[in-house]
Amino acid sequence: MKAPAPAERHPAAQPARKRPVVAARTALLFLGVLYLAAAAFDRLVAFVGTELDARARQHAEASQTAGFSWDAVPSTKNLAFQPCYYAFRCARVELPLDWWNGTFPDRHVSLAVTVLPAKVPVTDPRYGGPVFLNPGGPGGSGVDLVTAAGLAIQALVDSPVHPDFEAPENSTSKYFDVVGFDPRGIGRTTPGAHCFRSAAIRESWNLRLDSQGILGSSDAVLGRRWSMVNALGASCAGQDDEGDVKRYVSTASVARDMLELAELFGQYREAETWRVLTEDALAMCENHGVCASLRLPEIYVPGTEKLQYWGFSYGTLLGSTFASMFPDRVGRLVLDGVVHGSNYMKTLWSDNLHDTEKAMQAFYDRCAQVGPRICPLADRNSTAADIEAKTLAVLEKIYHNPVQVKGEFPEIVTWSDVRLFRFMALYEPVHAFPLMAEMLAAVARGDEDGEMERYLTGKHFFACAAKGNDTDIAQVDGEASMAIMCSDGDPQDHLDMEGMEAHWRKLDAISPSVGAMWAGHRMNCANWKFRPLYRFTDYKPEFGGDTANPVLWIGNTADPVTPLVNAHKMKSLFPGSEVLAQNSPGHCSLAAYSPCTVGYIRNYFNNGSLPAPDTMCEPYEIPFIHHRKNIHLLSGDEVSALNAHHDLARTFATKAWGLGMAMLPAGESALTTRLQTDA
Repeated sequence: MKAPAPAERHPAAQPARKRPVVAARTALLFLGVLYLAAAAFDRLVAFVGTELDARARQHAEASQTAGFSWDAVPSTKNLAFQPCYYAFRCARVELPLDWWNGTFPDRHVSLAVTVLPAKVPVTDPRYGGPVFLNPGGPGGSGVDLVTAAGLAIQALVDSPVHPDFEAPENSTSKYFDVVGFDPRGIGRTTPGAHCFRSAAIRESWNLRLDSQGILGSSDAVLGRRWSMVNALGASCAGQDDEGDVKRYVSTASVARDMLELAELFGQYREAETWRVLTEDALAMCENHGVCASLRLPEIYVPGTEKLQYWGFSYGTLLGSTFASMFPDRVGRLVLDGVVHGSNYMKTLWSDNLHDTEKAMQAFYDRCAQVGPRICPLADRNSTAADIEAKTLAVLEKIYHNPVQVKGEFPEIVTWSDVRLFRFMALYEPVHAFPLMAEMLAAVARGDEDGEMERYLTGKHFFACAAKGNDTDIAQVDGEASMAIMCSDGDPQDHLDMEGMEAHWRKLDAISPSVGAMWAGHRMNCANWKFRPLYRFTDYKPEFGGDTANPVLWIGNTADPVTPLVNAHKMKSLFPGSEVLAQNSPGHCSLAAYSPCTVGYIRNYFNNGSLPAPDTMCEPYEIPFIHHRKNIHLLSGDEVSALNAHHDLARTFATKAWGLGMAMLPAGESALTTRLQTDA
């Protein structure tokens, strides 16, 4: 049975009253050349495109500090874009603090929004509209994602044929705006969901918390960490007033924000169309004497705009929340690395690790297969069981005897450091498994001068930026992530330390490699004092809906934190949707490039087609094998997509956006430090 229209369920689902639109000139920039993928060009073009793209990224990064400041962007009730970040457009949108209850009507959130304009104008029949993004977390910055990898995402969702190479008439190609926004409480969106007065105080606290080690590192660590997160919760609650944004950052509120952004882009599209057609009509009148009154076709109909969206990790929870609340407003939803909504909303975080040991086993298997020339943990005749035994021996050795690291400052590498590094490597196996092997081999040798140990200790200290609280720099704050996930979930104030230990032991039994670290998520919420004024379960009791268009769910066969079964569970709640499986370890489809997966994503955005049931895509990339080895087997289009995919994957690898990463010890870990260096 089709779900009732949002307006029949709650007045907050009604679109906001149509607002006056200030037309902003869209930058019609020739961006597609960076990922030119015309079949007529040979593979050399793709390699040249990689170099051009690298230069564009450097230019864009340099431009972030070359005059543009978010502090100077006014907050408006429409999309009043201004140039930013070299090739992008930025705006702040003023939205209600409370969509549903009407509390504090004079308080608002100011959402930071960044768009990479489509390769074609809005009047072109091939214009596909905006694709919204969420990188995950919770707490990831959509603005950061778009500015760092918007070109890459555009190359993956757009038609591979550049618009200049075909006539618009009768074309089936689509070209999209790529849109990122910082969700309420996060990044450059104001107000921020913070508990610390400055970044320095926050980092000092995090260093103290991290120094306790992960659960299992000592017999006292559970009590110490429990007391510390309880102290944080109490301190944060002590700053509370009833209008504190931390009460209004639930995923349901963010989903309602996305609905409003979709409406505002509809208004913006109408205003841009009017502007372009008016300019063309005036030119015809002035230059050719052909003057006539202009009739604008109906372009924007309030309450009918549909969302196009690609969400990663926690972003799948945001997407499934939107689809459940506003099923008639679903256009295209790609949900990649799927969170099981029901388990998350119960604050259990207990069904995330069912495939974690598969990812760990992939490391042992691949290391043994490639041998000592490529994997330093291996001997000539090593088996996967031998690699596992060596890994566990390293952990046993370092538990009581941390490795000293020679350098400018006194340092040691601990059991917790190695465990954390190993866990983070499971998110990005193609790039991180070789680093993990180097690290384990170096620790096994007790190599005090080794480079890997210095990367392991990279988050044992911090340096404040010159402008420590600059709104142009988005940081993933642990307390903001806590505000979101603890607001979404059932209250955990019944959980005591004994219950917490039982939860930890349960997760350890599911995944000995990761359970101790994953247990901390529930502990954080047990001591979080804020409760939201509105969350998803206030809207409807369960996820699901008969969506206007089907949803595409994507999962890897060995994802360490979002097992493939989650995608199938969520699919069953949304009739007509489909699951695409990728046969690889790692988190989300970004973990390994697959021409098959990219092809299905592109086709879905361009024409709405879904893969057949039980479709499994094989990866092109395999851990420990350099991706360029078999590049001659790829077409020019596929090489261009590979380059784009690598840019996107590299962006994720150097951010704490994977599910739960912001809440792990050291946040952006030593692994991200190494990957940033390699990039």
